[in-house]
Amino acid sequence: VPLSEASIPVNDWGLIRSDITYDVVPVRGGAFFRLNEYLDRFHISMTSLNLDPKMNKVEIKKALVEMLSISGLKDSYVSMVCSRGRPLIPGSRDPRDCRNYFYAWCVPYIYVIKPEIIKTGATALISDSFNRIEKSSVDPTVKNYHWGDFTRGLYEAKEQNFDTVLLTDTDNNITEGPGFNVFAIKGDVLITSSNGVLLGITRRTVLEIAEEL
Repeated sequence: VPLSEASIPVNDWGLIRSDITYDVVPVRGGAFFRLNEYLDRFHISMTSLNLDPKMNKVEIKKALVEMLSISGLKDSYVSMVCSRGRPLIPGSRDPRDCRNYFYAWCVPYIYVIKPEIIKTGATALISDSFNRIEKSSVDPTVKNYHWGDFTRGLYEAKEQNFDTVLLTDTDNNITEGPGFNVFAIKGDVLITSSNGVLLGITRRTVLEIAEEL
């Protein structure tokens, strides 16, 4: 269906509790980028949260390919999602009573930083006010919608005329930004955090290229 007509129940636990996981795979020139690796990470996230949509990787891949084909998009942002759903027993607060389900959607490709800004270089504020959510509370290696820390950081950055924000952990180490991993170059060494961050597929690609260079 058109994205404007897609819906989920207003009392879905994915919405009211952020009891949900997702992953996003980019499509460029009509081709998925490292799709199998995104599917692997999505499966790991679902397993970590005890989510089971009763679909295997092959079935999810087929659904994504069919959806993209119908959309006609050649450059796209393709999201796969698994939500806790609603309890089959009304009033239950036991997550085991919910029927988990899968859904997916796609839109034209979304840039984390707009191309016109990339040409001149983006600015980023390292927030002094807000830290990344503790990994003991929300596992950052499981892709999630817990963006309270990022949203507050973005307000802080935008109010000071920065393009985006970088968050630190409670020990003041750089973690990541809203939707991207962070790298630094010191001399001829490329550095990126492996702690308190989502282990991005793009991050992995950059590290592989760096090894070759």
